[in-house]
Amino acid sequence: MEPRKENSVSDAEWYCREDPEGDRFYEIFFQMCRKYRVRWASADEKERRFIEEVTRVTYERERAVRLGLPLSDVPPAFAS
Repeated sequence: MEPRKENSVSDAEWYCREDPEGDRFYEIFFQMCRKYRVRWASADEKERRFIEEVTRVTYERERAVRLGLPLSDVPPAFAS
């Protein structure tokens, strides 16, 4: 059995690290839940898919604008 190699970043440190992109995604997620009056805990599958997709498109479009990327690269909502 090999001895355990120590990570340079502890599990707790990794968990507590700030993620601005993740934070922004969840800000948009909660905005969409409020906007469309969806309570995530009691939402049915259709409502959950709708909120997830609206959040994804909104986040990706906002990110593209921030990074100067073309909006045409963002897949439209519910595109398969």
